[in-house]
Amino acid sequence: MSDPTASTLTADYDSPWKEIIEDFFPDFMAFFFPAAHVEIDWSQPPEFLDKELQKITADAAIGRRTVDKLAKVWLKDGGEVWVLVHIEVQSGYEAEFAERIYTYNYRSYDRYQRRVATFVILADENANWHPRRFGYKLLGTTAILRFKTAKLLDHAEHWSGLEQSLNPFAIVVMAHLKVLETRRDAQLRLFWKWTLTRMLYERGYDRATIIDLYRFLDWVVLLPVELQRKFRDDLAEYEEKRNMRYITTIERMGIEQGRVEGRVEGRVEGQQAYALRTALRFSIHRFGQLELELEQRIRTLTLEQLDTLIEALFDFTSLKQLQEWLAKQKA
Repeated sequence: MSDPTASTLTADYDSPWKEIIEDFFPDFMAFFFPAAHVEIDWSQPPEFLDKELQKITADAAIGRRTVDKLAKVWLKDGGEVWVLVHIEVQSGYEAEFAERIYTYNYRSYDRYQRRVATFVILADENANWHPRRFGYKLLGTTAILRFKTAKLLDHAEHWSGLEQSLNPFAIVVMAHLKVLETRRDAQLRLFWKWTLTRMLYERGYDRATIIDLYRFLDWVVLLPVELQRKFRDDLAEYEEKRNMRYITTIERMGIEQGRVEGRVEGRVEGQQAYALRTALRFSIHRFGQLELELEQRIRTLTLEQLDTLIEALFDFTSLKQLQEWLAKQKA
């Protein structure tokens, strides 16, 4: 039986992807799937159907589901179509992935009797893994689904294009690539978090876009406590000089109002909460769902221990290393 607490944490880690897709759905389609984007009538706002998708996938116990979205859009020819957008944020190969996509596709079609287009973002680190189809043949019957995919790793070869693109998802992809690249170098990660954040202001985005994209950056580009403090100090100074107190004002309001916003520990609740949130997310991102006992052990760590763990996670390559490290810590 799966642990509900760990599942909640995993969903919490995935929430920035869910939010960024809803916030910038037309940009998402234009960036990753331009051919489909031009066929959609964007004058009619898409309708997201997460509750309906949960019903469709509730008993589809095939592999680990992370981020998936179901949206209703209209085509330029006047037709209505259900679009299943499935975002997989995972660190490795999954044998049953294509079968799961096939399952979601035909269940969506069966439930709504509408044509379904499936789009997949591959955010794993296996450059040779490109699932694009699932099918089988039996006694003269052939069933097959071919779906569109976009591999985030492939964008590493076109970095200059990402830097020049004003599409918000260029920032999203750059953040993802730099998180992978700086896994063992916290100082370099600090450099890239600052560089990407500065890009938000220099690209001429409006205030709302800057805040939404920064939420994504801050959620996924995790830093040790001391480096995060330095980052926030530099950001406050930068905003002060540009007279654009967007992010620091929002965060200050969050502190004053004590808002938790349904997160595991809240976005701004002091150093201890930030360190715990970072350690949990980083561990989940590296090793998948944590057993309840392991998660509870992390929650008992002091601020100093949490900061040390975050640094160590840049070097850990297996769950066993995390378990051994925790076993050595004194309560």
